[in-house]
Amino acid sequence: MFHSNEDIIFISVSIALGFLYGVIAQQKQFCFSGGIKDLILFKHTRRTASLLVAITTAVISTQTISYFYEIDLTQTHYYLNINYLFIILGGIMFGYGMMVSDGCSSRHLIKFSQGDKESFYILLSLGLFSYLTYYILSVYNLEIQELFIFQTFTTLQTYKIPLLIMLPILGYFLYKNLQKYIHFFQVLDGFFIGLLITITWYITTILFQDLFINIQAQSLSFVYPLGKIIQYLQSGFSTSYLTFPVFIVFGVLLGAFLSSKFNKQYSKKLMCDNSQQNPPSLYKKLFGGALMGIGGILALGCTVGQGLSGLSSLSFASLLAISSIYISAYLTAKSMHKNNALIACFIFDFEAKK
Repeated sequence: MFHSNEDIIFISVSIALGFLYGVIAQQKQFCFSGGIKDLILFKHTRRTASLLVAITTAVISTQTISYFYEIDLTQTHYYLNINYLFIILGGIMFGYGMMVSDGCSSRHLIKFSQGDKESFYILLSLGLFSYLTYYILSVYNLEIQELFIFQTFTTLQTYKIPLLIMLPILGYFLYKNLQKYIHFFQVLDGFFIGLLITITWYITTILFQDLFINIQAQSLSFVYPLGKIIQYLQSGFSTSYLTFPVFIVFGVLLGAFLSSKFNKQYSKKLMCDNSQQNPPSLYKKLFGGALMGIGGILALGCTVGQGLSGLSSLSFASLLAISSIYISAYLTAKSMHKNNALIACFIFDFEAKK
Protein backbone atom coordinates (compact mmCIF):
# COMPACT_ATOMS: atom_id res chain seq x y z
CA MET A 1 0.00 0.00 0.00
CA PHE A 2 0.94 3.67 -0.24
CA HIS A 3 1.84 5.26 3.08
CA SER A 4 4.60 7.85 2.78
CA ASN A 5 4.16 11.55 2.01
CA GLU A 6 5.91 10.98 -1.30
CA ASP A 7 3.35 8.31 -2.20
CA ILE A 8 0.48 10.65 -1.37
CA ILE A 9 1.99 13.43 -3.48
CA PHE A 10 2.65 10.99 -6.31
CA ILE A 11 -0.93 9.70 -6.35
CA SER A 12 -2.52 13.12 -5.89
CA VAL A 13 -0.51 14.77 -8.68
CA SER A 14 -1.06 11.86 -11.06
CA ILE A 15 -4.82 11.83 -10.55
CA ALA A 16 -4.97 15.64 -10.77
CA LEU A 17 -3.25 15.62 -14.18
CA GLY A 18 -5.71 13.06 -15.48
CA PHE A 19 -8.61 14.92 -13.89
CA LEU A 20 -7.70 18.11 -15.75
CA TYR A 21 -7.42 16.26 -19.05
CA GLY A 22 -10.77 14.59 -18.47
CA VAL A 23 -12.55 17.88 -17.73
CA ILE A 24 -11.05 19.74 -20.69
CA ALA A 25 -11.58 16.90 -23.17
CA GLN A 26 -15.17 16.35 -22.03
CA GLN A 27 -16.15 20.02 -22.10
CA LYS A 28 -15.20 20.48 -25.77
CA GLN A 29 -15.13 16.80 -26.86
CA PHE A 30 -11.47 17.02 -27.85
CA CYS A 31 -10.95 14.15 -30.28
CA PHE A 32 -8.54 13.09 -33.03
CA SER A 33 -10.97 10.78 -34.81
CA GLY A 34 -13.79 13.30 -34.36
CA GLY A 35 -11.79 15.90 -36.25
CA ILE A 36 -11.52 13.52 -39.19
CA LYS A 37 -15.25 12.78 -39.13
CA ASP A 38 -16.13 16.47 -38.95
CA LEU A 39 -13.93 17.20 -41.95
CA ILE A 40 -15.30 14.40 -44.15
CA LEU A 41 -18.97 14.73 -43.22
CA PHE A 42 -19.40 18.48 -42.80
CA LYS A 43 -16.14 20.16 -43.89
CA HIS A 44 -15.89 21.49 -40.32
CA THR A 45 -12.39 22.07 -38.98
CA ARG A 46 -12.87 23.23 -35.39
CA ARG A 47 -11.77 20.01 -33.71
CA THR A 48 -8.88 19.62 -36.15
CA ALA A 49 -7.84 23.18 -35.28
CA SER A 50 -8.03 22.26 -31.57
CA LEU A 51 -5.74 19.33 -32.24
CA LEU A 52 -3.25 21.49 -34.12
CA VAL A 53 -3.31 24.13 -31.37
CA ALA A 54 -2.63 21.37 -28.83
CA ILE A 55 0.33 20.04 -30.82
CA THR A 56 1.77 23.52 -31.45
CA THR A 57 1.38 24.54 -27.81
CA ALA A 58 2.90 21.27 -26.60
CA VAL A 59 5.88 21.61 -28.95
CA ILE A 60 6.67 25.24 -28.09
CA SER A 61 6.16 24.96 -24.33
CA THR A 62 7.92 21.59 -23.99
CA GLN A 63 10.93 22.74 -25.98
CA THR A 64 11.02 25.91 -23.88
CA ILE A 65 11.18 24.10 -20.54
CA SER A 66 13.59 21.49 -21.89
CA TYR A 67 15.93 24.34 -22.83
CA PHE A 68 15.72 26.25 -19.54
CA TYR A 69 15.78 23.17 -17.30
CA GLU A 70 18.23 21.24 -19.49
CA ILE A 71 15.88 18.29 -19.94
CA ASP A 72 17.23 15.77 -22.44
CA LEU A 73 14.12 14.37 -24.10
CA THR A 74 16.25 12.33 -26.52
CA GLN A 75 16.73 9.85 -23.68
CA THR A 76 13.03 9.00 -23.53
CA HIS A 77 11.36 6.00 -25.18
CA TYR A 78 10.32 8.18 -28.11
CA TYR A 79 13.93 8.12 -29.32
CA LEU A 80 15.61 4.92 -28.13
CA ASN A 81 15.57 1.52 -29.84
CA ILE A 82 13.01 2.50 -32.45
CA ASN A 83 11.73 -0.01 -34.99
CA TYR A 84 10.27 1.92 -37.90
CA LEU A 85 8.39 -1.11 -39.25
CA PHE A 86 6.59 -1.55 -35.91
CA ILE A 87 5.91 2.19 -35.76
CA ILE A 88 4.26 2.25 -39.20
CA LEU A 89 2.34 -1.03 -38.85
CA GLY A 90 1.19 -0.08 -35.37
CA GLY A 91 0.07 3.32 -36.58
CA ILE A 92 -1.92 1.80 -39.45
CA MET A 93 -3.61 -0.66 -37.10
CA PHE A 94 -4.40 2.03 -34.54
CA GLY A 95 -5.79 4.43 -37.14
CA TYR A 96 -8.11 1.81 -38.62
CA GLY A 97 -9.19 0.64 -35.18
CA MET A 98 -10.03 4.08 -33.85
CA MET A 99 -12.33 4.88 -36.78
CA VAL A 100 -14.11 1.51 -36.71
CA SER A 101 -14.61 1.70 -32.94
CA ASP A 102 -15.57 5.41 -33.13
CA GLY A 103 -12.79 6.87 -31.02
CA CYS A 104 -9.21 6.48 -29.86
CA SER A 105 -8.21 5.32 -26.38
CA SER A 106 -8.58 8.72 -24.71
CA ARG A 107 -11.85 9.36 -26.51
CA HIS A 108 -13.40 6.14 -25.19
CA LEU A 109 -12.37 7.08 -21.67
CA ILE A 110 -14.39 10.28 -22.10
CA LYS A 111 -17.34 8.53 -23.75
CA PHE A 112 -17.45 5.85 -21.06
CA SER A 113 -17.44 8.56 -18.38
CA GLN A 114 -20.41 10.17 -20.15
CA GLY A 115 -22.38 6.92 -19.95
CA ASP A 116 -21.53 5.11 -23.19
CA LYS A 117 -21.56 1.40 -22.25
CA GLU A 118 -20.06 0.32 -25.58
CA SER A 119 -16.95 2.36 -24.80
CA PHE A 120 -16.46 0.31 -21.63
CA TYR A 121 -16.30 -2.92 -23.65
CA ILE A 122 -14.04 -1.31 -26.23
CA LEU A 123 -11.68 -0.16 -23.47
CA LEU A 124 -11.61 -3.72 -22.10
CA SER A 125 -10.72 -5.06 -25.54
CA LEU A 126 -8.08 -2.39 -26.02
CA GLY A 127 -6.54 -2.98 -22.61
CA LEU A 128 -6.53 -6.76 -22.95
CA PHE A 129 -4.77 -6.75 -26.33
CA SER A 130 -2.40 -4.04 -25.15
CA TYR A 131 -1.41 -6.27 -22.24
CA LEU A 132 -1.09 -9.39 -24.43
CA THR A 133 0.99 -7.60 -27.06
CA TYR A 134 3.35 -6.14 -24.49
CA TYR A 135 3.64 -9.53 -22.80
CA ILE A 136 4.45 -11.35 -26.05
CA LEU A 137 7.03 -8.73 -27.07
CA SER A 138 8.64 -8.99 -23.64
CA VAL A 139 8.77 -12.80 -23.56
CA TYR A 140 10.05 -13.19 -27.12
CA ASN A 141 12.18 -10.05 -27.12
CA LEU A 142 15.47 -11.79 -27.94
CA GLU A 143 13.96 -13.92 -30.71
CA ILE A 144 12.32 -10.86 -32.29
CA GLN A 145 15.57 -8.87 -32.16
CA GLU A 146 17.39 -11.63 -34.03
CA LEU A 147 15.01 -11.47 -36.99
CA PHE A 148 16.62 -9.91 -40.07
CA ILE A 149 13.58 -7.78 -40.87
CA PHE A 150 13.56 -6.43 -37.31
CA GLN A 151 17.25 -5.54 -37.43
CA THR A 152 16.82 -3.87 -40.83
CA PHE A 153 14.26 -1.36 -39.57
CA THR A 154 15.68 -0.78 -36.08
CA THR A 155 17.74 2.21 -35.01
CA LEU A 156 19.31 2.77 -31.59
CA GLN A 157 18.21 6.42 -31.66
CA THR A 158 15.86 8.18 -34.02
CA TYR A 159 16.26 11.68 -35.42
CA LYS A 160 15.24 14.89 -33.72
CA ILE A 161 13.19 17.19 -35.95
CA PRO A 162 14.56 20.77 -36.00
CA LEU A 163 12.14 23.17 -34.31
CA LEU A 164 12.51 25.62 -37.20
CA ILE A 165 11.12 22.97 -39.53
CA MET A 166 8.31 21.74 -37.27
CA LEU A 167 6.84 25.15 -36.43
CA PRO A 168 6.26 26.36 -40.03
CA ILE A 169 4.60 23.04 -40.87
CA LEU A 170 2.26 23.30 -37.89
CA GLY A 171 1.64 26.97 -38.63
CA TYR A 172 0.60 26.19 -42.19
CA PHE A 173 -1.89 23.48 -41.20
CA LEU A 174 -3.23 25.66 -38.41
CA TYR A 175 -3.74 28.54 -40.85
CA LYS A 176 -5.66 26.22 -43.20
CA ASN A 177 -7.94 24.93 -40.41
CA LEU A 178 -8.47 27.86 -38.06
CA GLN A 179 -10.27 29.93 -40.74
CA LYS A 180 -10.21 33.18 -38.74
CA TYR A 181 -7.83 34.30 -36.02
CA ILE A 182 -10.74 35.21 -33.76
CA HIS A 183 -11.67 31.53 -33.78
CA PHE A 184 -8.60 30.77 -31.68
CA PHE A 185 -10.71 31.55 -28.60
CA GLN A 186 -13.01 28.67 -29.58
CA VAL A 187 -10.18 26.12 -29.58
CA LEU A 188 -8.67 26.94 -26.20
CA ASP A 189 -9.24 23.32 -25.20
CA GLY A 190 -6.33 22.48 -27.49
CA PHE A 191 -4.19 25.19 -25.90
CA PHE A 192 -4.79 23.91 -22.36
CA ILE A 193 -4.26 20.27 -23.33
CA GLY A 194 -0.99 21.26 -25.00
CA LEU A 195 0.09 22.98 -21.78
CA LEU A 196 -0.93 19.89 -19.82
CA ILE A 197 1.47 17.80 -21.91
CA THR A 198 4.31 20.13 -20.95
CA ILE A 199 3.30 20.29 -17.29
CA THR A 200 3.41 16.48 -17.17
CA TRP A 201 6.92 16.49 -18.69
CA TYR A 202 7.98 19.00 -16.05
CA ILE A 203 6.48 17.00 -13.20
CA THR A 204 8.12 13.71 -14.21
CA THR A 205 11.53 15.23 -14.98
CA ILE A 206 11.90 18.03 -12.40
CA LEU A 207 9.28 17.97 -9.63
CA PHE A 208 9.29 14.24 -8.91
CA GLN A 209 13.09 14.14 -9.04
CA ASP A 210 13.27 16.97 -6.50
CA LEU A 211 10.94 14.94 -4.27
CA PHE A 212 13.10 11.81 -4.77
CA ILE A 213 10.26 10.03 -6.54
CA ASN A 214 11.90 7.64 -8.99
CA ILE A 215 10.01 7.71 -12.28
CA GLN A 216 10.92 7.75 -15.96
CA ALA A 217 10.49 10.98 -17.89
CA GLN A 218 7.10 10.79 -19.61
CA SER A 219 3.94 12.65 -20.49
CA LEU A 220 0.36 11.63 -21.25
CA SER A 221 -0.40 8.37 -23.05
CA PHE A 222 -3.27 5.89 -22.73
CA VAL A 223 -2.76 2.53 -24.47
CA TYR A 224 0.01 1.12 -22.28
CA PRO A 225 -1.66 2.17 -18.98
CA LEU A 226 -4.92 0.49 -20.04
CA GLY A 227 -2.90 -2.69 -20.44
CA LYS A 228 -1.43 -2.14 -16.97
CA ILE A 229 -4.94 -1.85 -15.56
CA ILE A 230 -5.75 -5.28 -17.02
CA GLN A 231 -2.57 -6.59 -15.33
CA TYR A 232 -3.68 -4.96 -12.09
CA LEU A 233 -7.04 -6.75 -12.24
CA GLN A 234 -5.49 -10.05 -13.32
CA SER A 235 -2.95 -9.92 -10.47
CA GLY A 236 -5.60 -9.68 -7.81
CA PHE A 237 -5.17 -5.92 -7.29
CA SER A 238 -1.42 -5.85 -6.74
CA THR A 239 -0.39 -2.23 -6.10
CA SER A 240 2.84 -2.80 -8.06
CA TYR A 241 0.83 -2.20 -11.24
CA LEU A 242 -0.53 1.15 -10.06
CA THR A 243 1.94 3.23 -12.01
CA PHE A 244 1.95 6.94 -12.85
CA PRO A 245 -0.01 6.60 -16.15
CA VAL A 246 -2.53 4.26 -14.50
CA PHE A 247 -3.42 6.91 -11.91
CA ILE A 248 -3.72 9.40 -14.76
CA VAL A 249 -6.34 7.15 -16.39
CA PHE A 250 -8.26 7.03 -13.11
CA GLY A 251 -8.08 10.82 -12.99
CA VAL A 252 -9.38 11.13 -16.57
CA LEU A 253 -12.38 8.97 -15.75
CA LEU A 254 -13.14 10.97 -12.62
CA GLY A 255 -12.70 14.36 -14.29
CA ALA A 256 -14.77 13.50 -17.36
CA PHE A 257 -17.50 11.91 -15.22
CA LEU A 258 -17.90 14.95 -12.97
CA SER A 259 -17.66 17.31 -15.94
CA SER A 260 -20.43 15.40 -17.74
CA LYS A 261 -22.77 16.04 -14.83
CA PHE A 262 -22.56 19.78 -15.52
CA ASN A 263 -22.09 19.53 -19.29
CA LYS A 264 -24.93 17.17 -20.21
CA GLN A 265 -25.30 18.11 -23.87
CA TYR A 266 -23.12 15.15 -24.89
CA SER A 267 -25.02 12.58 -22.87
CA LYS A 268 -25.74 9.21 -24.50
CA LYS A 269 -29.43 10.03 -24.12
CA LEU A 270 -29.04 12.92 -26.55
CA MET A 271 -27.32 10.89 -29.25
CA CYS A 272 -28.83 11.33 -32.69
CA ASP A 273 -30.95 8.80 -34.51
CA ASN A 274 -28.73 6.75 -36.84
CA SER A 275 -31.40 4.20 -37.76
CA GLN A 276 -31.07 5.23 -41.41
CA GLN A 277 -27.34 4.58 -41.38
CA ASN A 278 -25.15 1.51 -41.15
CA PRO A 279 -22.78 1.99 -38.20
CA PRO A 280 -20.30 -0.78 -37.28
CA SER A 281 -21.64 -3.47 -34.96
CA LEU A 282 -20.33 -3.84 -31.42
CA TYR A 283 -18.26 -6.82 -32.56
CA LYS A 284 -16.53 -4.69 -35.19
CA LYS A 285 -15.93 -2.00 -32.59
CA LEU A 286 -14.39 -4.56 -30.24
CA PHE A 287 -12.15 -5.67 -33.10
CA GLY A 288 -11.20 -2.03 -33.58
CA GLY A 289 -10.37 -1.79 -29.88
CA ALA A 290 -8.17 -4.88 -30.17
CA LEU A 291 -6.31 -3.33 -33.11
CA MET A 292 -5.77 -0.15 -31.10
CA GLY A 293 -4.35 -2.20 -28.24
CA ILE A 294 -1.91 -4.02 -30.52
CA GLY A 295 -1.13 -1.00 -32.68
CA GLY A 296 -0.63 1.33 -29.74
CA ILE A 297 2.04 -0.94 -28.27
CA LEU A 298 3.81 -1.46 -31.60
CA ALA A 299 3.72 2.26 -32.37
CA LEU A 300 4.88 3.15 -28.83
CA GLY A 301 1.84 5.27 -28.19
CA CYS A 302 -1.64 6.40 -29.21
CA THR A 303 -2.90 9.64 -30.69
CA VAL A 304 -2.11 11.43 -27.44
CA GLY A 305 1.00 9.43 -26.57
CA GLN A 306 2.66 9.93 -29.95
CA GLY A 307 0.62 12.78 -31.46
CA LEU A 308 1.05 15.11 -28.48
CA SER A 309 3.63 13.80 -25.99
CA GLY A 310 5.93 12.28 -28.60
CA LEU A 311 5.72 15.16 -31.06
CA SER A 312 6.39 17.65 -28.27
CA SER A 313 9.82 16.02 -27.94
CA LEU A 314 10.36 16.53 -31.71
CA SER A 315 10.95 12.82 -32.24
CA PHE A 316 10.94 11.76 -35.90
CA ALA A 317 9.53 8.39 -34.83
CA SER A 318 6.57 10.18 -33.26
CA LEU A 319 5.94 12.12 -36.47
CA LEU A 320 6.04 8.85 -38.38
CA ALA A 321 3.66 7.22 -35.89
CA ILE A 322 1.02 9.95 -35.86
CA SER A 323 1.24 10.34 -39.65
CA SER A 324 0.59 6.60 -40.04
CA ILE A 325 -2.30 6.80 -37.59
CA TYR A 326 -3.87 9.83 -39.28
CA ILE A 327 -3.51 8.58 -42.87
CA SER A 328 -4.90 5.16 -41.96
CA ALA A 329 -7.77 6.73 -40.03
CA TYR A 330 -8.60 9.17 -42.84
CA LEU A 331 -8.69 6.46 -45.52
CA THR A 332 -10.78 4.24 -43.24
CA ALA A 333 -13.21 7.09 -42.59
CA LYS A 334 -13.56 7.80 -46.32
CA SER A 335 -14.37 4.14 -46.94
CA MET A 336 -16.88 4.08 -44.09
CA HIS A 337 -18.52 7.24 -45.43
CA LYS A 338 -19.07 5.58 -48.81
CA ASN A 339 -20.82 2.72 -47.02
CA ASN A 340 -22.96 5.08 -44.92
CA ALA A 341 -21.17 3.83 -41.79
CA LEU A 342 -19.47 7.03 -40.63
CA ILE A 343 -21.64 8.40 -37.82
CA ALA A 344 -21.54 11.86 -36.28
CA CYS A 345 -24.22 12.80 -33.80
CA PHE A 346 -23.06 16.25 -32.73
CA ILE A 347 -22.03 19.30 -34.73
CA PHE A 348 -18.63 20.85 -33.96
CA ASP A 349 -18.26 23.97 -36.07
CA PHE A 350 -16.90 27.45 -35.38
CA GLU A 351 -19.59 29.73 -33.99
CA ALA A 352 -20.34 32.94 -35.83
CA LYS A 353 -19.25 36.11 -34.06
CA LYS A 354 -22.23 37.61 -32.30
